[in-house]
Amino acid sequence: MRVSPTPLLLLAFTAPASISFAQTAAVPHNPTGIDFSFAGYEAGPALPSIPAVLTVRPTGSDDTALLQSAIDRIATLPIQPNGFRSALLLQPGRYRIAGQLTLRASGIVLRGSGPTNTTLIAEGLSRRSLIEAGALTDPTLATPIEVTEDAPAGSLTLTLTSTDSLTTGDHIVVRRPSTAPWISAISMSGLPGTFANQRLDWQPGSHDLVWDRTILSIDPTTHTITLDAPITTALEKQYGAGTVAKLTGQPPITHIGIEDLTLESTFDPANPKDEDHAWIAILFDHLEDAFVRNVTTRHFAASAVHVNLRARRITITDTHAESPIAEFAGYRRQSFLIDGQQVLVRHSTSEAGMNDFASGLLAGGPNVFLDDTATASLGASGAFEGWSSGILYERVHIPNARLQLLLDFSRAQGAGWTAANSILWNSTAQSVDAIGPPAAANYVINSPQSLYETQLQARIGTTLLPETSVSSSFPPSPLWFASPKAETPANPPQTHPVQIINGRFVLEGKTLWGPSQGEAWWRGDTSPYTAGKSTGSSVSRFMPGVTAPGLTEDLPEMASRLKARGIVSIQINPGLWYDHRRDAHTVERRDDGNVWAPFFEAPWARSGQGTAWDGLSKFDLSRYNPWYFERQKQFAQQAAQQGFLIFYDLYNTHDVLEIGPHWIDYAWRPANNINNTGLPEPPPLKPHNRNDVGNQFFSTTNPELKALHRAYMLHTFDQLGDQPNVIFGIAYQYAGPLEFEQFFQDTAREWESTHPGRHIRFALTTSKQTTDAILQDPIRSKQIAVVDMRYWEYRPDGTLFAPKAGENHAFRELISLAFPGYTDTPPVTTPEQVYRATREYRDRYPNIALMPMEDGAGPIPILMGGGASQSALVGGRTPAPKPSAEQQASAMYPLRPATAPPEHANADHNLEAFIQTNLATSLMNLSPRDGWTAAPDHTWTLAGSPKDPILLYSLSGPDITLTHPLPHTHYAAQWFDPETGQTQPAEAKQSTYAKPNASPWLLLLKPE
Repeated sequence: MRVSPTPLLLLAFTAPASISFAQTAAVPHNPTGIDFSFAGYEAGPALPSIPAVLTVRPTGSDDTALLQSAIDRIATLPIQPNGFRSALLLQPGRYRIAGQLTLRASGIVLRGSGPTNTTLIAEGLSRRSLIEAGALTDPTLATPIEVTEDAPAGSLTLTLTSTDSLTTGDHIVVRRPSTAPWISAISMSGLPGTFANQRLDWQPGSHDLVWDRTILSIDPTTHTITLDAPITTALEKQYGAGTVAKLTGQPPITHIGIEDLTLESTFDPANPKDEDHAWIAILFDHLEDAFVRNVTTRHFAASAVHVNLRARRITITDTHAESPIAEFAGYRRQSFLIDGQQVLVRHSTSEAGMNDFASGLLAGGPNVFLDDTATASLGASGAFEGWSSGILYERVHIPNARLQLLLDFSRAQGAGWTAANSILWNSTAQSVDAIGPPAAANYVINSPQSLYETQLQARIGTTLLPETSVSSSFPPSPLWFASPKAETPANPPQTHPVQIINGRFVLEGKTLWGPSQGEAWWRGDTSPYTAGKSTGSSVSRFMPGVTAPGLTEDLPEMASRLKARGIVSIQINPGLWYDHRRDAHTVERRDDGNVWAPFFEAPWARSGQGTAWDGLSKFDLSRYNPWYFERQKQFAQQAAQQGFLIFYDLYNTHDVLEIGPHWIDYAWRPANNINNTGLPEPPPLKPHNRNDVGNQFFSTTNPELKALHRAYMLHTFDQLGDQPNVIFGIAYQYAGPLEFEQFFQDTAREWESTHPGRHIRFALTTSKQTTDAILQDPIRSKQIAVVDMRYWEYRPDGTLFAPKAGENHAFRELISLAFPGYTDTPPVTTPEQVYRATREYRDRYPNIALMPMEDGAGPIPILMGGGASQSALVGGRTPAPKPSAEQQASAMYPLRPATAPPEHANADHNLEAFIQTNLATSLMNLSPRDGWTAAPDHTWTLAGSPKDPILLYSLSGPDITLTHPLPHTHYAAQWFDPETGQTQPAEAKQSTYAKPNASPWLLLLKPE
């Protein structure tokens, strides 16, 4: 086949100033070198027709259990030589699905009686996929083997350091690393912009390409393997080449089919932008050799079919995505979203899409869109995230929008080079545009021949045939009824409430001691490989169709991860803003709704009316986001099952203080909601874009605003007030007036009055002045369970640093004013002063759990002072450069240089282990005691009843000398070194215990 003599259409593209690549070379036939015919079910053959062994018919009520039980029954049948067990035939009718259908075993086909006859209806408010197929997790892998020679795009052979551990037929994973030199070579680092290194630059490891492949043959003499499908980006030794790893666990799920039916989602007909319903009709991941044939979808918010990274050899044919219901915004209305490998989307249509035929982040390819058509498009089709590799768009028609493979930073965070080694072939659109990265160019080609069909004919000697319905091709099969089950009440999951006893956190008779953690609440990363590490985890972060740390969290896994880390508590609060475009800290109104995922969902619902400043519809503050609260409730249940605390804040103070960008997209800003709040609009920004509406926002004198706050508080208590391990607070870094804290607590008492037996526990995380006022209140003080003391400290000279709340400044601003170069935490203080601050409140309020900030002194002064745990805000950080006057005024402080973990980090872990081993059952009985030692200024004591152990801590000096008579004659005495974790026996001579050295030591005395 020849390429048309028509010259390559080149887009006149204006790249960022730091990026300039010319695309001027003549283009040979298929210049990528990739054989795209490997895309599709079993890499090319026609789709099979599988007989049904079971039939179901709708009941008129929820059919989730009926259909799932039939699917599970087929999963027990033997797999036939063709890879299938059988098909489940759905008789004509409308099947109501309140839950989700899952295909977790190989060889199952779900077949309707034709799209006009059989309809599955996703009911309810859940943002789920209606049908999911594939395994739940990545496979386990053997030790990776290095690739030793360069392999160009399109290669089917790889040379390895050794093939001794490999066998023909092995399933393997080929990984191409995204190393710092490679990222630099393609100019995806050092990008311009505020916080660009955190939000735009590609990080090493974030853009690894992964291909699931099977070994066809091995040449042990040359250490070469032959793959069953090509790679699509070159493996180059100068950039780390790549690795091959053998699957060691279960083989992948294979041979899945969904055909001849319609899938619909219910929605609120009063809201044409409603998103509180099913988002995805069909989601594939962790499977191979699957197909979707002759399916129609309607009203889903995101996708008809979403193929994730680890799904391959998929055919989607004659599938039609109609009438999506969602915002006109990013990561919605992507009818066919392909992130996977060897996917063929053929003869399919989409309407009203933001990206009708989308290629997503790190799609491994080769993937093909063939003979597809979009109508009424709202945005361009094509690659939109980062480095989709080996895509062919052939005879794709987008009459109302563009078709593009570009260098693009507009539609996804840090997208950059959206595609590599890809072609737009004989396709039409308003414009057809391609620009590619160095050594991985993209092309626009017009030719009288088909690239895909010619390659398929050359490789397997066949061409594509039309796909037809098979729903009436087989004789009737037996009717399936769900087996009736005895009505036995389900055993609720066991919960483990955390109590507060003598100011300590106690779980089932054992003291909890360990770190506390804050939740992520700004920044995002779309890469599943780095998101969890680079931006942390959040209960309310949402990445449509993707469940992974740092994206949409698997909440049971997240809770288990936190528990395994030994955390005592996690602080949860709403995110700073929904859209990560605002991470640039700008204040302009968005021209469109191309919001960047992953999203921080807000507690309040969108109205479907008007346009907020982030490009989505305005909020309705009197209605609440069901997805947000369902997630919070599920995580609170996990915390109760795992046995740790949640400090749940209703607001995020950053939204209403410091700078305009914090407020500009906030739901409560009048421009962003349909309610009457009485707050100022336009924003009363001051020089340097300062925004100080905190006192107005946290006001109790504005009746309309107060009513909205009250309703929101009551709704929150309705959702979470029965969760045993949730302790409530107003806001992260609450710096508002005392009156709002009082109103908050009074509203809780109002709620309690209508919910007998329920009790709301509060944590104070605010100024010392507000804390003292509440604790001195005879009524409101009884509601306080925890005091977080992070916002005041005694300095090394003994003076008190205690910035005031209610002054329209965030605490970190007040810290920075007092100590230039410091923001979130002040300079370190001494162990003696941390102990002093802890003892001061412990002596007054022994039954309240105290959480001081360790301020660089470590947690032992908190332990010995009677505290429950250290605050989630860790002190002792290295200061940033002194801010300029403008930075100080705008609160856009210079970034603190990266530092190693605090020097006492290992000592913290050592202390946790020591307490769990020696004091878990007794620490809650111990209290600080005075007059027990000869040097009380640097030797502290914890003691309880005569049967309890005694714990002493010496900061300095050669020994610990007791001046208080011990209740027992004989004690087992043990020294503990917090720095090393080592213990050794201790002996007394006339009430004096000589220390091993002059360093700080703990002395544990256990009565014998």
